[in-house]
Amino acid sequence: MLLRVVVGFHFYKEGTNKLQYGFSSWGFLSAAKGPFADLFKQMLDDPDGTERLCIQTKNDSVSGEEKVTVDPEFTFMIWNEFLDEATSYYGFGSTELQAELKKRRKELADDISVARDEQDKSVDTFELELLRAKYENDILKLRNQRERLEEIFKEHKAQLNDWIDLNRVELIAHFSTSDRLEGFDRDGENKEVAAIYVDSLRDQVQTIAKDRNAKLRGWTAEVTGIWDSLESQVNDLAVDDQIGDRDSYTMFRHFDQDNSFVKMIDRIIPWFDTIIGVLLILGLFTRLASLAAAIFLISVIMTQPPWIPGTAPTYFYAIELMALLVIFATCAGRLGGLDYFFSPNRKRPAMEGQV
Repeated sequence: MLLRVVVGFHFYKEGTNKLQYGFSSWGFLSAAKGPFADLFKQMLDDPDGTERLCIQTKNDSVSGEEKVTVDPEFTFMIWNEFLDEATSYYGFGSTELQAELKKRRKELADDISVARDEQDKSVDTFELELLRAKYENDILKLRNQRERLEEIFKEHKAQLNDWIDLNRVELIAHFSTSDRLEGFDRDGENKEVAAIYVDSLRDQVQTIAKDRNAKLRGWTAEVTGIWDSLESQVNDLAVDDQIGDRDSYTMFRHFDQDNSFVKMIDRIIPWFDTIIGVLLILGLFTRLASLAAAIFLISVIMTQPPWIPGTAPTYFYAIELMALLVIFATCAGRLGGLDYFFSPNRKRPAMEGQV
């Protein structure tokens, strides 16, 4: 019973912390190793950053070898489509809205004039002047929206091109040599590379891998910042009458989908941990909860199998897995738990003749 409560409390705290502070499985899945590494990485959106960083692999017509290039044209197509969709969504440059705002501005001017002529103190002419000035600014903004939209597109297009020019050599070198480093980590492949089992070289490989991952995260963050800036500036073009009660328009990002498998996992796991924790603490449906938790921990351990060199430590997950299997096998919820009330042996009738 004590083991059940302790493990349940751990799951509960993990779940509530994830709900409070957010949770992402990207780092753990992207670092998956072993025979199931490809399966786990397929759950991610753009795990190696090639789509975000405009990396393309083409066959060289002369040598026949694969050649890494950096081509942002597909990104520019997505951006251009986003501008068209945002224009339709907000009605950028709408002549009808301009006419409506001009009408309101004139009505305000008339109200201000009448209030001043009649010295009507009940009318706050200062507030009306501010509102009139706002309409004037909105009209001017509406007139320039389409032109400003093109400027924003050109500015961000130039930013991405400049960023690619600055990092092109490193990008090509990074993605051209990725297979060489991965060869050290493959389980059951490239066995001739026996040096992976030499501790000193293994440490060097791990250091190189960490540096490469850090570099990749920096690149993807910088490019994502350009995407975010474009999306933000386009949405900022809209005036209040165009926004209304609607949310900001979101740009389609092929490398970051809201309904992707990994984001669904990230939404489920915090609640899964929390619910499993509550069930174990209460001793309710204990066998089902402990089995589900054990299967979950097995999947976590398989992302970093302890028998694969260079994996992150998962021994503490294995220890908790054993504890969950003990809880499952011993029906621990029937002692000091709500499962007692569902136990078929709770009211077993006495045998005939038994004292």
